[in-house]
Amino acid sequence: MKKSIHSSITLILFTLFLTGCQSGYEEEQGKIYYKWIHGGNWTMEKTLLKDADAVSFTTIKNDLNIHLGKDSNHVFKDAFLLEYVDADTFKQVDGYYWRDKNGVYLLQFCSTDCRIKSADPETFIVFKGYNWAKDRNNIYFELKKLREANTDSFVVIDKDWGKDNGFYYYHELKLDSLNYDSAEVVSPYYIKDKKNVFFRNKLVKGANPKTFTADGVGSFGHDDKNMFDWEKNKGPITKQYRRTYLAE
Repeated sequence: MKKSIHSSITLILFTLFLTGCQSGYEEEQGKIYYKWIHGGNWTMEKTLLKDADAVSFTTIKNDLNIHLGKDSNHVFKDAFLLEYVDADTFKQVDGYYWRDKNGVYLLQFCSTDCRIKSADPETFIVFKGYNWAKDRNNIYFELKKLREANTDSFVVIDKDWGKDNGFYYYHELKLDSLNYDSAEVVSPYYIKDKKNVFFRNKLVKGANPKTFTADGVGSFGHDDKNMFDWEKNKGPITKQYRRTYLAE
């Protein structure tokens, strides 16, 4: 009982600490700092934004899991100065996708250089709810451009798979060897056609597409004889594999 009470008090105090120690930007003696909580010892730390102009600095309101701020010349993401960004024309497209007069940026997977290279800011749009996007010339998955994807016919299948009128794509990877007409997405990692099974864009040698199925939430799968991990054939299905994935 005492241990339970002590744990509850500790949790309450910890919650109050986090509530009172909000991360974000603050001005101190004419300088801008980014406050953040150190995950190792849960102390509040401050990082000086050396390039920030305190007079013109403002925060950029957003509903994302990041802090944004700008001054007359720069844009900042948390404690990082975003390179190549024009502060005057910087605005949100959708979610973590932002743009300015010069380009498009994905703020989710970067620190300083967040450019989606070659993206056209005037025609750039996001497939709602996904990290797939397009402009008048190209299709993009996150920061990567898809090779030769048809922008007019491209459709998103799910968060990992897309297709145009000629090919399937796993993220930015084009599946050149997949039979388009018989293709069937099996899982976030596997796809098959009437003759073969692929892990992402790699052939799973020896897999029977008629009986192949993915197992669990990871990279495992099996057919009527063998078990597979990624594109590798791991041999005949073992008793342990059956107990773990096939409930036998």
